[in-house]
Amino acid sequence: MSEGVTPPEPRMHGNPLSAAQHEYLFSAYTDPRRIRLRPRHLLYPLGALLVMAVGYVTVTYRSEATPFRMDTYRGLRTVHKGMSPQDVSGILGPPVSREQRGTQECFQYGKPSLKVPSFTLHTLCYEDGKLLEVQQRRYNSWVVTRDGAINPAPLEPGELDAAPEPTAPDSAPGIAGPTAP
Repeated sequence: MSEGVTPPEPRMHGNPLSAAQHEYLFSAYTDPRRIRLRPRHLLYPLGALLVMAVGYVTVTYRSEATPFRMDTYRGLRTVHKGMSPQDVSGILGPPVSREQRGTQECFQYGKPSLKVPSFTLHTLCYEDGKLLEVQQRRYNSWVVTRDGAINPAPLEPGELDAAPEPTAPDSAPGIAGPTAP
């Protein structure tokens, strides 16, 4: 070649980028300088760690046992979610009745009475031997007397005994056939 003439630059397989542009474009991969850590680079992992910690605490948090306050004939009583039937019976006394509702075992507490116009029964349901829920229902006291009348309570003492019994006619046939003389 001649002296003052420079050799032509090699072409990059049809790419019109010059060598300087090519070097600048891939400098992120070829730059030997070390990346400096800045405080904001540490905030991202700390923020992610904080979000995961709050999520973990939220999922595993167990509140204190829920108190159920019940007004009973013995006064105001409190039982807590998770108590055993024996613990509850120690507080409320013996149950009035027991029933099975699927996997739950339920007990009713209260004092049904015909001497008052209404009374309250508390139904406490347990699952796996632990108190799960409490329901309260108020019932009205109604009495069916011997003559078939329905009366609201309270009844006066002896009112049930004073009702006259129905009398059968002497010679009239009964529903099931003739009556014996």
